[in-house]
Amino acid sequence: MLKVSDIHAGYGRVEVLKGVSLEASHGEVVCLLGANGAGKSTLLRVISGLIAPAKGSVAFLGQEITRKRPDDIVRAGISHVPEGRQIFFTLTVQQNLLLGAYAHGCKRAELDKLYQSVFDLFPILKERFAGKAGSLSGGEQQMLAIARGLMSRPKLLLLDEPSLGLAPLLVQNIFSIVKDLRAAGIPILLVEQNVAAALKIADRAYIMETGRIVTDGNAAALLGDDEIRKRYLGM
Repeated sequence: MLKVSDIHAGYGRVEVLKGVSLEASHGEVVCLLGANGAGKSTLLRVISGLIAPAKGSVAFLGQEITRKRPDDIVRAGISHVPEGRQIFFTLTVQQNLLLGAYAHGCKRAELDKLYQSVFDLFPILKERFAGKAGSLSGGEQQMLAIARGLMSRPKLLLLDEPSLGLAPLLVQNIFSIVKDLRAAGIPILLVEQNVAAALKIADRAYIMETGRIVTDGNAAALLGDDEIRKRYLGM
């Protein structure tokens, strides 16, 4: 479904990604792990078109998307839920959700169906629908960020640190939602610092170190490998 090949990218003269390649298939949760600064978020930005790579290619559903505009990549079926939520605090919950659907130009009947689909996952957003996004708790803001991403009807969801800064109970809730999304048939490329929780719900994982993929494999196997746990995962 997604094929990333030999990506080199960075910011100005600083090269962050140094030949990264990975794949994600239909129905999978693929986890991208590594220390802060390893290049995980940068890779998601390359995939979603926010950063143009210096070298390499990204293909989605057999089509080259390497240097397409972010809005065209959204229309192609990739939705990026960024680190730090990045919702619009002065807009209402409804307006934030509407922005998620904007690239597709949905009609009212389609919007109502999309609203209902995210309310089924996040009932609290229905209660807060007319309220300002800035009035939501941290966990509710993360739910809104994910829901906004789902409003674009993604074929692949990029989730960057969805549990960051949340209380343990809310972290469990977020990971439960990730499992629900996979059950609904939405493949996910997940960047996550909560290594143990991520590997328990993922099918496969890639581990990054200083801009490179250093190992990959079945998530359960990586979680059970003592050497991998100690060397790369800090466990």
